[in-house]
Amino acid sequence: MEYFIPAWHEDNSDWAVAIPSITILDATSHMRILQNNGHQVGIIISTYEPGLMTRLNQLSYYPDQLFSIYDYLQGIHNLESRVVEINDFAWPKNAIFDYTPFRTIIADKDKFIAKVFYDFAGKVIRIEHHGDTPSENYTLIMDSRGFISSKNTDHEAIFYDPYGNWRFKQDRDTGMVTINPNFNFYQKTTYSNIKDLINEVLQQYLEKNLKNSDHLIVTLDNDSLVDLNQLNHSNAIFMINPRQPYQEELSNLNQGNLLVSKTDLADKLEQQYPGKFSVNVIPAYNSEFRLGHSSRERVQRIAFFAENANQADIEKIIKHLCEYVSHDFKNKSIQVFTYSLDKDNWVNQVIAKIKKDSKGKWIISSGDEKEKVENIEIAGLGKAKGLPQIKIKELRLTNISQLLKALDKTRVLISWGSVNELMQMVAVSIGIPQIQNFASKTVIHQKNGYVCQTAEKIDTPLNDYLNNLTAWNNAIVYNVKMLNRYSEENIMKRWEKLLGDAK
Repeated sequence: MEYFIPAWHEDNSDWAVAIPSITILDATSHMRILQNNGHQVGIIISTYEPGLMTRLNQLSYYPDQLFSIYDYLQGIHNLESRVVEINDFAWPKNAIFDYTPFRTIIADKDKFIAKVFYDFAGKVIRIEHHGDTPSENYTLIMDSRGFISSKNTDHEAIFYDPYGNWRFKQDRDTGMVTINPNFNFYQKTTYSNIKDLINEVLQQYLEKNLKNSDHLIVTLDNDSLVDLNQLNHSNAIFMINPRQPYQEELSNLNQGNLLVSKTDLADKLEQQYPGKFSVNVIPAYNSEFRLGHSSRERVQRIAFFAENANQADIEKIIKHLCEYVSHDFKNKSIQVFTYSLDKDNWVNQVIAKIKKDSKGKWIISSGDEKEKVENIEIAGLGKAKGLPQIKIKELRLTNISQLLKALDKTRVLISWGSVNELMQMVAVSIGIPQIQNFASKTVIHQKNGYVCQTAEKIDTPLNDYLNNLTAWNNAIVYNVKMLNRYSEENIMKRWEKLLGDAK
């Protein structure tokens, strides 16, 4: 069994404020590959995750074994999920319910008493109660399986089992934890902090379940409450996810196997800690051959992934691409991809600015007919005739399916700032040549892409890939080689070597 302790954190955001985005939960790609190749995978959740089942359902993934420390502490065993409706709660007889698109506001006698929040699937995730006295002001957190998981006041958090019995309480001011004496599953009745209780339960679980042939794969996370000193199992592997702060945790390790996804990070760690760790590189994403369909398109799409670029470079590259496309605007178009709202907003501001500054030079539109008319009016009816009409679209990518669809008809991809492993691997899988200003292991200069230091130098590779079919075909051939290198089979070979299973 390969046991993972991932860096997953509670997300109690309601539908109204939850921002759709591409979500890659820590370590899940590794879990899938191992499970696909005959390894049993266990997940140990050390954090408070009342929405854990919803999260796993979103991933369409379930491990061979799942142990949640909070589930154990709250006495949750093999619980069948049920749907909780707002009417399942006790409300005043004459309460008034105001159903808004995102939340439900509840009033009694012209007085606001509660607010109900929902997740993306319409499940109740929390209820905020309001009143005149401290006892009337509290928040109920719902478990996605259909029961009240905890009650939070200004000074206390109370955790319940599915039957409404409180199991333990945590003082918010001191951090002290008090155990319900009716549930004698712990070594003590009080703990100075929740960390001690979590590590007691974790240690008991590992002693009971972890065999000599098993491996423990732990993501280093500065916010984790897991005590690394107790994870002295000979087969422990410590994984670094660059999206999680890890330097503090890493400095507390004496030695061990480290797992990273990129060679440059491995080199950096070996320089920082010479001889201290055995550093292993296993890519976070495997390649899957899914050749794109850009060759069927009359208009060649140039995509720019702007998420990791700074604001100045975003403006410079978009402006340069507009200039480039203006000379062949009937056969070329621009797409700009982002992940975050901040970059999405900035890209739209840049496009609006270029649109304004280029009056009389270009007509910039997303292809929408109404916008075309507005652009012609802006440019002036007398001058509009003959102006290059540049088509540019901005798209904030929020899920993997959308990413695949967006790249399927892309002819060439420009990435700037730093590597995004997911974007790069998907582009390789589809066979897209890539232009970037940084070195990476999956894009090799003048093989399946170009490394350009400045935006002004992207014209040469653009001309090669858009006007020279031989160069574009050569990039596809090299991408196929990369596909083989990063195939699930070859990634699994690295895992077998790390786990001691190599044949």
